[in-house]
Amino acid sequence: MNYDSQKYLSCQIAKINIYHLKQIFLYILLFATTFYILGCSPKSVLTAPLLSSQTFKGNKILPKERLEALLPQKPNQKLPLPFIRLTPGLYFYRLFSAKIFPFTNKTYTERKIEWQKDLTKLNDDFDQAAKGLDNNSAEYLKLSKKKDNVSQKLIKKINEGNWAMRTFGEQPSYFYEEDAIKNVEKVKTYLKNHGFFKYAVSYKKDSTFFNRRGIDVTYLVNEGIVFPFKQTDSVVVENPTIKDILKANQSDNFLKVGERLEVEKVNEEKGRIEQLLKNNGYYNFSKDNIAIRINDIDTSFTKGIEAITYIPNPSRPPQNLNYSKAYSINKVTFISDGSSPNITNPKVDTILNNGIRFIFVNKRFSTKLLDSKIAIRPNDLYKLKNRLQTEKNLYALDQFQFTRINFDTTRGLLDATIYSRPLDKYQFTAETGGSVFQSVFGPFFTTTLKIRNIGGSASSLENNVRFGFEAQTGFFNTGSVSRNLELGLNTSLIIPKILAPNFIAQKLNAFTPQTRIGIGVQYTDRQEYSRLNFKINGSYLWRPNQKQFWQVSLVDLNLIFTSNQTELFKNYLESLRIKGNNLGQSFNKSFVSTINASYTYTDDPYGQITKGKYFRILMESGGTTLNLLPKSRIGFLSSIFGDSLQFFKFVRVNADFRKYIAVGLRKNASFAYKINTGLAYSYGTERNLPYEKNFFVGGPSSIRAWRPRTLGPGSDSTSASLDKPGSILLEASAEYRFKILRFSGDYNLNGAFFVDAGNVWRFQGQNTEGVTGSDFQFNRFYKEIAVGTGFGIRIDLSFFVIRFDGAVKVIDPSQIEGNRWVLFKDKNNFKGDIKNNGNPLVFNFGIGYPF
Repeated sequence: MNYDSQKYLSCQIAKINIYHLKQIFLYILLFATTFYILGCSPKSVLTAPLLSSQTFKGNKILPKERLEALLPQKPNQKLPLPFIRLTPGLYFYRLFSAKIFPFTNKTYTERKIEWQKDLTKLNDDFDQAAKGLDNNSAEYLKLSKKKDNVSQKLIKKINEGNWAMRTFGEQPSYFYEEDAIKNVEKVKTYLKNHGFFKYAVSYKKDSTFFNRRGIDVTYLVNEGIVFPFKQTDSVVVENPTIKDILKANQSDNFLKVGERLEVEKVNEEKGRIEQLLKNNGYYNFSKDNIAIRINDIDTSFTKGIEAITYIPNPSRPPQNLNYSKAYSINKVTFISDGSSPNITNPKVDTILNNGIRFIFVNKRFSTKLLDSKIAIRPNDLYKLKNRLQTEKNLYALDQFQFTRINFDTTRGLLDATIYSRPLDKYQFTAETGGSVFQSVFGPFFTTTLKIRNIGGSASSLENNVRFGFEAQTGFFNTGSVSRNLELGLNTSLIIPKILAPNFIAQKLNAFTPQTRIGIGVQYTDRQEYSRLNFKINGSYLWRPNQKQFWQVSLVDLNLIFTSNQTELFKNYLESLRIKGNNLGQSFNKSFVSTINASYTYTDDPYGQITKGKYFRILMESGGTTLNLLPKSRIGFLSSIFGDSLQFFKFVRVNADFRKYIAVGLRKNASFAYKINTGLAYSYGTERNLPYEKNFFVGGPSSIRAWRPRTLGPGSDSTSASLDKPGSILLEASAEYRFKILRFSGDYNLNGAFFVDAGNVWRFQGQNTEGVTGSDFQFNRFYKEIAVGTGFGIRIDLSFFVIRFDGAVKVIDPSQIEGNRWVLFKDKNNFKGDIKNNGNPLVFNFGIGYPF
């Protein structure tokens, strides 16, 4: 290399180094600027030092989370970055409170003064306009409503800032010395109420180099000594009968010997005693009549404390002198008021049935059925649980707008009156929505007509119609997307009792039982075939409590016809048959009969999926009665529909578990996961399942990096556009859900990071011929678990959620082993197409959460 070449090379290296130094300098400058902007707020907004952080030290028994919950003040939310305290919410609050040309030329402080003047003027104008108007007149009410709407908006602006400050920003969290002093006293009270003695609590404050305007608060806790309960069965009760009841049920006491005092358990114990006595006739008894005092005088000697129950409470006089009187029910009257202003001469029917007086105005119901739902009986001892059971039973009938039970003791007797108002006989509801697949919209429309109180029996007739399209590619022509027609018509008779022998029906009567008898038809029209399904079913449903639900179907019959099969589809099924695969039999004329039972548990019955768990298991047996028949066929059906009518024998189990965990300091984010498993085994001659009884994975509520029903089975690598049925299911999903911003009211924009994993397989010999890698094998199934990941946006409109998810494959089991990690497979990643074995970004649209 000559001298000029060396000189040229040195110059180039110097240029590169200078270039990289410039890049590094720009990154440092950008980081420092961002750090400064996000970490500070102007004095025009901040009126006191910020509460930067607060924590507890010294506590060994009580968890930090329980102590932090006592503090009403919460620091501003920070980005989860180590050693850096960036508060974007506070930054945006500051940003949108300032003058922002061309949107506004006034600060929030200046606008706040104007809004306060507007509010004063609004009230003055209203007082002037409302002079002389009757407070109940339509004009006054209209003015008042308009004034209230404007007033609420102004008050919100004054207290919380303008729309941008409320939506994108977060109000400053300040540190005040008096708040810290109050918090110390709160913690001391908490320690006292939770069995701690000789405790000490203090606080210290500090500011850091990184946050000089912020205050870090540390609460120092010395929990002292714990003295457990030595005795919890001491009672001081004036009424000997009440005393005997308490002694007889002492084993249910929430306060246990050897445990630490907790004020929550003291309150639970008071509630237990109140319910216990109210279930033994003491109608007027309440928790106010109870005092539970803690004897801690001799703790230095006994090393323990004693709980003493006093009835009546010596600290207050009884509000009702009859608190210690046990009542029996005297009279029970049920009133159903179906009157209306349009009916001038209402018809009133009075019927005495089994000791209960029924009064029906205009609308009459079966007295026999209502009698079975009323647990309050004449001459029985008053029990609170019977009152609650009656309300639950009547509500579950779905025949009344409300039911109210009143008790009257003015004559020294306890008379019960059950007052109800019937719902409208006809109820019409409609719902519409849709899904989007490859820019093709698939709308649907569902309508339901419910007719109540058929023939005065309190039974209902429910008619449902569903009409819609599902956008989907064909089995073979993956380049075109068509709208597959889906049409469903169903009618169900809902009887509010179990149609079974009396000894069974009586046992389930307290569990709001129903019998449903339904008939229906479903029609699906796809590119490759049309499918028509006639069905008849009968089910028993009951709910032992608010968390549990049972459904048992002893009759579930389906007659299925598949027509209009294309030649390409027929050839595909024939090619499988030649290889020994009987999948094509699922598309013959078929008769599917099953008995099934499902159990559902959820501790979140109102659908708030931020905390709780859900479990459902379904067990199904198909063609069970065929085992008792010669040739496993039903003769008269074969004679009607021909010998080609396909019968099936199988067992199927599906279990679905979901868990929702609130996370974060303010519990405004959640971690959710589900595990979904299933087995479907055919023991018929052809070892074949009805097509609808297979398991499928992929799609908006499954493994989202794959299109609907296209993953698996196993490591099968045939066309990804085909539906991929399987008889063994393993599926799991996990999501981290968090709030992005609040639009207004209960409207929020939320986000989610998610990971999905799973696959389907087939039992050996159950349509595995010609489908390599589709059978389940213990030595390789774990290598065939597909994994996808992605990010989702959810528009939460309070009453429903619109969901957009984008997902990509991470592990693709259809690829050759050793080449299944496809997340960053090649330069065309996220842009490829399935036909060319790419890894495209798959978009999913849905209504509601995926699980």
